[in-house]
Amino acid sequence: MRLKYYGIPIISILTLIVFMVSCTADEWDKHYNSPAANKSELNLYEYIESRQELSTFAKMLKKVGYDSILNSSQTFTVWAPNDSALLGVDTTDLTLVKNIVTNHIARFSFPTSGISNKMILMMDNKLIPFTKNGSSYTFGEKPIIKVESDIATSNGIVHMLSEYVPYKQNLWEFIKEANGVDSLKNYINSLTILMLDNSKSYHNGVFVDSVMMSTNYVFDNLAALNKEDSIYTAILPDNSAWTEAYNRIKLYYNTLNADGGVFVQRLLTKQTLVQDLFFRGKKTLPIVEDSLKSTGGNSFADPSRLFANSQLNEMSNGYSYVTDILKYPATESWFKTIKVEAESTQFGRSVLNFAPSAVASIGSGLDISNGNYLTLRSTTQAASAMLYANFPIPYTLSAKYNIYCVFVPTTIVSPTDVRPNKVRFYLTYMNSAGNQVNYANIDENNNVLSTAIPKRSAIFTTDGTQITKMLVAKDFVFPYCNLIYSNNLDISSSLTVALKVENATGVTGAETANFNRDLRIDCIILEPVQ
Repeated sequence: MRLKYYGIPIISILTLIVFMVSCTADEWDKHYNSPAANKSELNLYEYIESRQELSTFAKMLKKVGYDSILNSSQTFTVWAPNDSALLGVDTTDLTLVKNIVTNHIARFSFPTSGISNKMILMMDNKLIPFTKNGSSYTFGEKPIIKVESDIATSNGIVHMLSEYVPYKQNLWEFIKEANGVDSLKNYINSLTILMLDNSKSYHNGVFVDSVMMSTNYVFDNLAALNKEDSIYTAILPDNSAWTEAYNRIKLYYNTLNADGGVFVQRLLTKQTLVQDLFFRGKKTLPIVEDSLKSTGGNSFADPSRLFANSQLNEMSNGYSYVTDILKYPATESWFKTIKVEAESTQFGRSVLNFAPSAVASIGSGLDISNGNYLTLRSTTQAASAMLYANFPIPYTLSAKYNIYCVFVPTTIVSPTDVRPNKVRFYLTYMNSAGNQVNYANIDENNNVLSTAIPKRSAIFTTDGTQITKMLVAKDFVFPYCNLIYSNNLDISSSLTVALKVENATGVTGAETANFNRDLRIDCIILEPVQ
C-alpha cells in the first residue's frame, strides 16, 4: 500500500504530532514539577500527613473519617489550612472539625491555572469562591500561600492556606439552630409534606418502589432557604416579634365557623406573617433603593426601616436580620386596597333591567382603571321598575374600609351630554352575629344602616362633566373576612360581600332631561382605614 502525499509529507505530520504531545506533556510537567516540591507520588492524605505544618489538619481529617476518603482513587482538591491557621480551634468538637474539613475539600482538580473567579462546590455543599487577585490567589477570601499552591499528588491537588475558611450556615441551618427563633422554625417545619413521587415510583405504568418527595410552602414559594445557590436577605422575627405580629395580624382574619373558624384564622395569620420576610439578593444598610419587593410580591417604601435595630448575620446564601419586632405596615403587606373592575364578570356580577357592555376608554383622555369601563343601558321605561347592578367583592378582611364607586361621565361618548346620574347604594355583608345582611341601606352620611329600618338608601348624584370617585360607605368595619380559596369558575356563591348600585333617576321628562338613566361605572374601590 502506498502512502499518499497531501502537501505535507506524512513523516512531517507524525513529527508534528509527537512535538505537540511532547509540548503538552512538558507544559503539564512544568506546571506540576516546578519546583520539584510541588509534585508528589503520595495520595492526598499521605501527602498532608507528611507535611509537618499540616499536622493539625491531618489529625482533623482522621477524626472525621476523611483520611480514608482522601486515600481513595477518586480525585479531590484540598485547600489545607496550616497549623498556625488552626490555632485556637477546638479539635475535640467533632461537629466543628467536620464543618472545617468538609469546607476545605472539593471533588475534582482545581489548579490555579485558568482561575479568575470560580465558585467551588465543597463536600459540605457550600459554594466558596476561588479567586485570582493580581499574581496571588484566595479561597473564600483567605490567602493561598504562593509557594504552596498547585501541589500535585496521585489523586488530586493541595493548596495550602494561612487562614482557614469558617463554615457559614445557610439561612435554614441558622433558623434551625439559632436561639430565640423557635416560633418561625416550628412553623416552617410544620409546612413540610411528604408525598409519593409518581414519576419515580412508576416505570412505564408499573409500580417499582415508593419514592417520596418533600414539599414545603416556604421553600417552594417564598425562598429556598436551604439551597446554597440561591441568595436571599431574610428578616427573622424572634419569638417575641412572632407573638406580637401574630396577635396583630390575626384580627384581620376573623373567620366564620362555616369557613373554618379559628383553625383557618390561625393558618391565614401565620401565612401572612411569613409572606414578606424574604428578599432576593444581599441587602446591606442603608438600602439605597426607594422600595424593596419581597418574594411574596409586596413592595415596601423606605425599606431600611424594616431592618432598623436588627442583628445582621452573614450566611452562606445571604444575610439574616434577626429582629424583636416586625415593622411591616399592614397597608403595604396584607391590608391592601381592593379594586373590582366593573366591566369584569369574574366574581359573578348581576344586573336587572340594564343591558351591560364593556367599553374601552382609548382616546378619551380620561384616566380609566384598566382601560375599560362598564356601560349599563336602561332596558325599560316602567316607572316602578328597578334598575341595578350588583357587584360581588372578594378578599375583604375583618377590618375597616372606605368604600367608593367610580363613575364615568356621559361626556366620554357624547361631549355635549353633561347630565349626571342619581344613584342609591346597598351593601351585602355578614354581620357580627354571623348572619347574612342583604342590601343594607346607606344613608346620606355614608353610614351603613340596619335593614330593619323601612326606607330606601339615600340618593347620591354624580358629576356629569368628570370622573366621580363617590364615597359610598365611610369607616365601615367588616366583622368577618371574606376570602376566596377556590379556582373554580363559579365563585360567586362563596362571596358574602357585595355592593348594589341602583339607578335613582325616574322616567318623567323632567327627570330624563336633567339626569341620565344609563350608568357608566369604572370600578368599585375599598380603601383600608388604619
